Amino acid sequence: MKRITKLILVLLACYSFLDGTAQKYIDTTAIQPDGYDIPIRIKLPKKTTGKNPVYFFVHGGGWNGGDAKNVPPARLHNDVNYLADQLEVIYVGLAYRCKGNYATFSDAIEDLEASVQWFFDNADTYNADITRIGFGGASAGSTLAAIMAQKYENCKLLVGAEGMYNLVEHSEERSMFPNQKARKAFGLVTKEESKKASAYYNLRVKPPITLLLHGDADVLCHYTQSIKFAEKIKFQGGEAKVVLHKEINHTTLNPSIPDVFKESILEIAVLFIDGFKLNKNTNSLKALLDKRLKNQYASSEINESKLLGSWTRLQTKVVFKKNGKGFTENIKTKKRHEFNYSFTNDDIKIDITNSSKVKTFKLKKNTNFICEHIKEGKRIHRRFLYKKQKS
Repeated sequence: MKRITKLILVLLACYSFLDGTAQKYIDTTAIQPDGYDIPIRIKLPKKTTGKNPVYFFVHGGGWNGGDAKNVPPARLHNDVNYLADQLEVIYVGLAYRCKGNYATFSDAIEDLEASVQWFFDNADTYNADITRIGFGGASAGSTLAAIMAQKYENCKLLVGAEGMYNLVEHSEERSMFPNQKARKAFGLVTKEESKKASAYYNLRVKPPITLLLHGDADVLCHYTQSIKFAEKIKFQGGEAKVVLHKEINHTTLNPSIPDVFKESILEIAVLFIDGFKLNKNTNSLKALLDKRLKNQYASSEINESKLLGSWTRLQTKVVFKKNGKGFTENIKTKKRHEFNYSFTNDDIKIDITNSSKVKTFKLKKNTNFICEHIKEGKRIHRRFLYKKQKS
């Protein structure tokens, strides 16, 4: 009865989409292992000229999340808002049991495989061409996606964003993720387990065309993971490209860093066009990116009136007052640090009292956001985005 009800809901969702009254996403449940519902999220292109290739995306998050009853939700990355409609590609967000579900890496792979099979079984419902599929992942999801891409001969391409592909040759001094606690919790304690979870050691005979996005200031997953993985793919007879963004930490697909985001999206688009054999080009996509990202770039017209007030991100508040004074505050604990600040047309610098830290901010053109630039040694990377609060 549950299966029949679920099928009816899926068909209704698809009907509303095709009928033009569509919701943006179709959310359903793919499988139910050990009593857990495994979510799946689908984005169909608005217009289609035939059956569409399928891109399966595996979310990151350090394999964290989940509890005794619920699995973390299926998610899609920011590229879906540009590429699904422009290139007529079906995006499918895959979920999996995580550490909070007392699961292991092997459990996660089982969930992903079962969800992919569920989609294959329902491919006609979504007008999908499952002879052309691809996989992608971000951060911890890249590790899983890279393994999945080797399992299917019909997988034409792989996209990895700031990922880990070799868990055997791994040093926490270079890559903070995954630490020993995470390894133990997710069943990656032994060398054998780590090797099984590393795409570097599990490439198929002819690997899918691979694009790897990484920042050279990534403190979670060192960029050499992408460099060495690409080298191994080429050695195995495959094609691989690494796009290495300078002075960027663990974020290569964030619209708040517009230049990096635009380059990453265009690289993915070219991969889709080549790997899926699409009769498309990137001209309209470039125009769309320029239109949507224009207010994300840094302003060169900074003045005090635009800075004064409170700017927040999660539990952190930054307050700029008159005469170059201000403070940062933890919203939860109320712990406060005074600072002095100065600004030019291009950036804002603050010196934290009784600290050696110097932070730099860029004001966005829409003036509702400032982006914090963190300096760690010789590396400067864009990291946190703060939103201005209404006075």
